[in-house]
Amino acid sequence: MSDQPHKIVIVGLGAGGLYASKAALSFNRKCHITFIERRDHAQFSPCGLPFVLEGIVENFDALKHEVPDMRDRQIKCLRHEAVAIDATQKTVTAMNLETNTERVFPYDALILSHGASPINLPVPGARELTGKGVHFCSNIDDSQALLDAALASKKKSAVVVGGGAIGLEVAVALRERGLDVAITKRTEPPLPKTLDPQMGKHIIGELERLGIRVLFGKGIDSINGTEQVESVTIAGEEIPCDLAVMAVGMRGNSALAEQIGARVNNHLVVVNNRMETSVKDVYAVGDLIQSYSRIDRTAATMQLATSAYRQGSTAGVNAAGGNTTYPGVQNTFLTGVGRLDVAATGYTLEVAQELGYKAKAISTTREVKPHYMPDAEDVHLRLVVDTETHKLLGAQAIGADGAAWRINFLALAIQGGMTLHDLADAELAYYPRTSQMYDPLAQLIDVAIKRLKLGHRECTEVFDAIERGQWAGPRG
Repeated sequence: MSDQPHKIVIVGLGAGGLYASKAALSFNRKCHITFIERRDHAQFSPCGLPFVLEGIVENFDALKHEVPDMRDRQIKCLRHEAVAIDATQKTVTAMNLETNTERVFPYDALILSHGASPINLPVPGARELTGKGVHFCSNIDDSQALLDAALASKKKSAVVVGGGAIGLEVAVALRERGLDVAITKRTEPPLPKTLDPQMGKHIIGELERLGIRVLFGKGIDSINGTEQVESVTIAGEEIPCDLAVMAVGMRGNSALAEQIGARVNNHLVVVNNRMETSVKDVYAVGDLIQSYSRIDRTAATMQLATSAYRQGSTAGVNAAGGNTTYPGVQNTFLTGVGRLDVAATGYTLEVAQELGYKAKAISTTREVKPHYMPDAEDVHLRLVVDTETHKLLGAQAIGADGAAWRINFLALAIQGGMTLHDLADAELAYYPRTSQMYDPLAQLIDVAIKRLKLGHRECTEVFDAIERGQWAGPRG
């Protein structure tokens, strides 16, 4: 083996890039990592941005993380932007944004982890008034600008465009800051990629309880103003405001990959199960990529930190000379809307049917704890089931208590290919302060078995404890 260091260049220092470096350095001690990052700080936690907006977290500096340089093994080039790649010579050219000079970095393996950028809708006024009342919530700088504008707002009124996780979380945060908030999107159900419409109604109810005006199904016509946002027109109605927040999704930063001829689909870099692009020794991870479903290997995208760090770990090992695989995305998801946790995993019913499954969905609402407990809350549960194999394809849960762990349980069940009968056999913990003896999850599974007319699992073997070897209890 050569005594020369194995040079890995990582463009972007998000979760994917960081964990790629950790995995590479752990696997191969002869690796040398160079980060190229356009920010002036190493890392931050994007999922914490709405909590600073709301005032739960004191300031945006609390979200920053330091990534140390390691002598002879890892260096950071902050305030540098990768502007060109030569895949033949295996070099990356980066612009020093402070000195306006270029540097060239050679690599043995390159990992693209520079994420995605927020989409600005092509409606009149949106582009013209960006920075003049049109705001985003994707990084510390634009979120700080949004917070400053909210605190200084004269009309104390904002319109949030988008019904995904960021749009919902920002709407709640601005409402908690005392602003009148309206939220809009062209289609009716919130979180359409994650929840079936029947579950989305619970989110709408919570938004209305918080005093947020919900205008789902009514698209934005224009953002109005000359030097500053003055109003937003939605389905012909002009709503006075001085803040308009664009939260309609993220577009992969695919230009560098396109420059070297890597395969790209709708601004997402296509990778295989080793996180390799179609260009030799170039890998890609995180919000930038199109991956594949863990359930059936169809094309899938999951722009979440929980997938980015696992993808980064896979890319890091392989870039360092190893051979490992990423299992695919399952879109196990959790957000909060007011008092509610909103969780999901796998496919919605619509997606499952579009993929050709003979799928059905079964829903129920049950109390998480026994009725006599003073803090008993309802949890809304939904399963998406393959009626041919009786395996789970997806699940959704919404509630003030207990939604998250039930989705994590069901995510493992999907990963393990469990059937409804397998789930019916699961033994769950019971304690009145935490759960019911007959857990809502068990109740939902029994309802699904009845609805699909599956009957009971048949007995194929008869035995007793003596035949199997008696166990009198704990020993010792």
